[in-house]
Amino acid sequence: MSTTLFDLLWQLKRELEKSGGERVELPQLIDDPAYRQTVVARLASASVSPALKSLIPYLDTPGVLDIGQSLELPADHVDASLDAAQTTSSKKPAVVVKPKKRSTGLMLVFVVLVAVLAGIGLMGRELLSGFGEVPQRLVRDAEPAPVSRSVNAVAAAQPQADAAVAEPSVDTLFRLHGSNTIGESLAPALLEAFWEREGINDISLEQLEADVERDMLIRTEEGAEPQRIELKAHGSSTGFKGLAKQQADLAMASRRIKENERQALEPLYGDLSSVNAEHVIGMDGLAIIVHPENPLNSLATEQLAQLFSGEVSNWSELGGPDLPVVIYSRDSNSGTWDSFNSMVLKQHAATLSEEAIRLESSSELSERVSQEAGAIGFIGLPYVLRAKALAVADEVGALPVFPTSFTISTEDYPLTRRLYIYEPTNLPLDSVAHRFVEFIGSEEGQEVVRETGFVSQNIRRIQPALNEELPDEYLDIASGGSRLSLNFRFKSGTFVLDSKAQRDMSRVIRFFENNPGQSVVLIGFSDNVGESERNRQLSLQRAQIVRDELLARGINVVAVHGMGDQVPVASNETAAGRDRNRRVEVWVRGYNSGVALR
Repeated sequence: MSTTLFDLLWQLKRELEKSGGERVELPQLIDDPAYRQTVVARLASASVSPALKSLIPYLDTPGVLDIGQSLELPADHVDASLDAAQTTSSKKPAVVVKPKKRSTGLMLVFVVLVAVLAGIGLMGRELLSGFGEVPQRLVRDAEPAPVSRSVNAVAAAQPQADAAVAEPSVDTLFRLHGSNTIGESLAPALLEAFWEREGINDISLEQLEADVERDMLIRTEEGAEPQRIELKAHGSSTGFKGLAKQQADLAMASRRIKENERQALEPLYGDLSSVNAEHVIGMDGLAIIVHPENPLNSLATEQLAQLFSGEVSNWSELGGPDLPVVIYSRDSNSGTWDSFNSMVLKQHAATLSEEAIRLESSSELSERVSQEAGAIGFIGLPYVLRAKALAVADEVGALPVFPTSFTISTEDYPLTRRLYIYEPTNLPLDSVAHRFVEFIGSEEGQEVVRETGFVSQNIRRIQPALNEELPDEYLDIASGGSRLSLNFRFKSGTFVLDSKAQRDMSRVIRFFENNPGQSVVLIGFSDNVGESERNRQLSLQRAQIVRDELLARGINVVAVHGMGDQVPVASNETAAGRDRNRRVEVWVRGYNSGVALR
């Protein structure tokens, strides 16, 4: 059986944590030989599969682990873990990774049958080469993609000669396509937690031929036929293309749906930018990573554009070592690339250097940057691993912000992004796919997001250090209070809360239900376009909208302030920066805090 060390380490982390022990810190497990020894001791006495036990020689080595290396596990290791799954109903089996074999004849019949049933041959050919305009007649006549499918009918239509070698039929519950940032580790972890909450413990993950394609197999009871969730993580754009071709049921994206994608998919699935279809499942910071020994600690977005475009080709030009810059980038299908391109390169009228090395895997990119002295790359926050992350400033001379869970939650970090799942509006509410999406937004689902290394949307309260250079008015309002780990934002150019803010409203309600005796102070802000007094009125108006929503839900709002274009968290020179500056902060105080409220 072929797999990678990184995959097995991830499975080991999940298994040891589920057995009731302490949390396993994956970056420390990779980097720290002393920490690995404590994990080896736990593993030696743990009841896990032979595949995970075989990790002990790899863990019991000095230095940093090579997480990208391929491993060949003996067949008896796989068989033993499968036997354990069948004979032990009270114990969760290890995640088994095995190559998938397909019958060529079966797949051919399957493709033909799906094309006939869906009636999308023409649309499929058009969209294969890009998104393009969806033929309206075909779209209107097409039936919505079913949520639960079986290939039983296809197998029955198979010629008799092929039937003897065909695999047993597997019922496909739903198909999840898109972002590699989500699909590499977050989606499998969320799926596993969802099924465990549903009372199903017989769960395995099957590696397909492509590194970013896997099937999750579940059995509802001992001896039952497996059911499948298809997971393909080739990049955000492929999720929307999968929906267009009716080859996916949910789309994962590490960027917001583009307008041309939304328009193309609307006849099939409704408005995918609506609150019922667009689900922010977690937050991520787009980390800028360099080799651990690079002495630079921060860069402005303009400097990043110069580096990634090739305009700056040696680190000494920015005060670093005399080393050539080696650029690593995610591939063009990736939402990570789309985010970096829009937040950095396009904002400074730059394009990616033709010398950039482009990779499909987030973990591979991080690994290669950490091993090459002059390297620089961008990656989702959980994939920093043993590379060095830099603080980022919106512009030269501005205060650099380091990516932390709080600065990402509030979207104050310049390269913050939201992670999405898009759910067709015609997906049945009792479908497994819809229940899965609802689970992700729950407190339990968001805790899985946190455990996976991304930033949860569960609300936290902190008492931030206030810079003395902040306006006196702001210091007077915020002094002595605590700030919640979110900002309310609005749809561009409107006074309507965006989809994240509308769901965050429910999280705020839960926070105050769990923390009674608190009062709320709201502070609204604007961008700097227009007259200062008008901006103050706009910011106050937005804060009042949030106040009305909270008061309607029984939350005690004692003060509302509008500070206009003061205290910007981003550059007002860009549209994205202006969007981030238009926000409402939520501060809380206890009734007995002794601090006067204004």
